[in-house]
Amino acid sequence: MNPKSKPAIAILGCGNFPRRYHVPALAAESRARFAMICDTGTSEVLKDTAARAGAVLTPSIEDMLAPGACDAVIISTPHTLHAGHAMRCVQAGKHVLCDKPFVMHSAEARALAGAARAAGVIGAVAFNRRFDAGCLRARQLIRDGAIGEVRYVETVQLGYERAGWFLDPALGGGGPFTGRGAHMADLLPWLLDRAPERVRATVRPGAPGKSDEGGFIEIDFGPLRCHLTCITAGLHMWDEVRIFGEDGLVELRRPLDIPIGWQLTRWDRGRQPVETLQADDTPGAATHDFVSAILGQGGAGTGPACSFDAAWHSVRIVELAFESGARDGAWLAI
Repeated sequence: MNPKSKPAIAILGCGNFPRRYHVPALAAESRARFAMICDTGTSEVLKDTAARAGAVLTPSIEDMLAPGACDAVIISTPHTLHAGHAMRCVQAGKHVLCDKPFVMHSAEARALAGAARAAGVIGAVAFNRRFDAGCLRARQLIRDGAIGEVRYVETVQLGYERAGWFLDPALGGGGPFTGRGAHMADLLPWLLDRAPERVRATVRPGAPGKSDEGGFIEIDFGPLRCHLTCITAGLHMWDEVRIFGEDGLVELRRPLDIPIGWQLTRWDRGRQPVETLQADDTPGAATHDFVSAILGQGGAGTGPACSFDAAWHSVRIVELAFESGARDGAWLAI
């Protein structure tokens, strides 16, 4: 890439989420050029998206990987395809931003991180909650000791996709643990600034030939234990995190009327709300962060908010949750 030119960015897989999240961000991004959409779909919506963006639409990944076609790729294909697609892009010398969940297996995460380093390209994962104002404030409150020593964390995620490739294990990889729990598996170590030590889980089986229906995960961070509920039942697409300290509580919750963005409430020891922060549903922060990383403008020039290396724990936690479920809920070391 010519240092004086705008990086050309392609999207690989342009379904509903990238059209809501990445496409508007790229359209508004003055530092980069939206060059290409690579997707096997032929819908009028897809054609219109490409036309409005002035991007080339191609069904061929070879077109996208060709020298000069683009400098970077945003991967938003079905979950089980991420590892193969990301490796091909990295080996072709393309910077990569991969939507969550990153990959299905921790060995794939390690291999991709090593390949990105060897190729000298940015490898990033779009865990968008790392950019959420509420989550950032919660992290700062914990670091500052505003709620005292954290003693317990509980998360609740209810509901999952009701149709489509998400429910096919060959493409979705797994049910709610994979598609939604991966967010929490990344968020908790980042919020707490602690490395998880062991995991155990119970998995609810799904219908024959379909993905599981989620279940319950426990993560130990040394003496601190976190309990994650991630099931298909209940109030559809509910998300919340409660962080209990000796001197207060931080609650994070996504309002049901917006697709992203969490509101924060902090409670003091007297059980009174002392701070609130409303949810911000502006999309595209991970996309903009990726462009900054490509241009060497990331935080203190250190790269993306979540690198391939940093995403390893999210993959390992979910991987071990499924393994623990298959072993009657045994504790497994990370």
